[in-house]
Amino acid sequence: MKKTTNVVLVLLASAGVIMSSCKKDDDNGTTDTTALKTEILQDAANKVCLASYQDLSSKADQLLAAVNTLTTTTTDANLDNCRTLWRSIRETWERSEAWLFGPVDVDKIDPRIDTWPVDFNDLNTVLASSDVLDEAYIDGLDEEHDALKGFHPIEYLLWGKDGDKTASAFTAREKEYLVGLAQNLKKLTTEVKDSWAGGYANTLATAGNSGNADYPTKRVAFETIVDAMGGICDEVANGKMKDPFEAQDPQLEESPFAQNSITDFTNNIKGIMDIYQGKFTEDGKGIEDLVRTYNLSLDNDIKTKHGTAVAALQAITVPFGEAILTQQTQVQTAMDKINELAETLADNLKPFVQQYGQ
Repeated sequence: MKKTTNVVLVLLASAGVIMSSCKKDDDNGTTDTTALKTEILQDAANKVCLASYQDLSSKADQLLAAVNTLTTTTTDANLDNCRTLWRSIRETWERSEAWLFGPVDVDKIDPRIDTWPVDFNDLNTVLASSDVLDEAYIDGLDEEHDALKGFHPIEYLLWGKDGDKTASAFTAREKEYLVGLAQNLKKLTTEVKDSWAGGYANTLATAGNSGNADYPTKRVAFETIVDAMGGICDEVANGKMKDPFEAQDPQLEESPFAQNSITDFTNNIKGIMDIYQGKFTEDGKGIEDLVRTYNLSLDNDIKTKHGTAVAALQAITVPFGEAILTQQTQVQTAMDKINELAETLADNLKPFVQQYGQ
């Protein structure tokens, strides 16, 4: 998610409590939702966040195994398998960026696995060096060189600069680097999974309990979740899409080698509905259940704008690096629809959780 250039960050508005707009017409504001709010936070912690990181770590295992197979049996079939698994783990990661808080943020996992854009010339310089390109080397790279590790160098090695690499084109150095990258990705995804399983899931689930320094009230937890939902809207519309679009520069694209950028953006936005509804691989209670208790029209507005944003992304029918040049209307529409969703989250959902998330 991290860019190697500055991303335009638009802070969610600090909204006041709007009493009259946050209730259903037939609700007098006295409904007891204490148990529901507890269940929502428990499910957000365990059925969404932890579940996603467990899935991410498992898929990193699968990708590493496939990479090891590719380096010993370098066939196009094994290369295709690595590409399929890269897309699969990428989907999980991009969805999880809708709840980019906690260990993945505090421990700086995000920039160490997802910095972009990647300059293939920098990667080729690494390959031409005499350094041993093992996991220890990659893990030791400083923040300035985050773009030399994680998803996107793996993407470059699997697809090549023009996206048409064959197995026979792999060099010994590329194989060495690819294995080290996959090992490091596995290490970091395991770290974030273990952090959630080892206590952070419980920290979120017990928001408002005595002694919970991270979430002293349930309201703080709900605000954190809503801010993350809005944050990914901003990142997609005003960073991932807007920067290359305004510069008319395909080299600023997020996942150019695999031509996966639009899929990345779509999964980012789909993740918003995952955390809103409280489900990832299994259904749970979500913020939607609290919203529907008091304000059905707000729930409908969020879902309508979310669906419209996803549809606008899917209306872009060519790779993003091409779309910024040939489908500018569709790109602009998608950015606008995502920003409209972000506005609803900031101006309506956040005041709602500030009122009812106590």
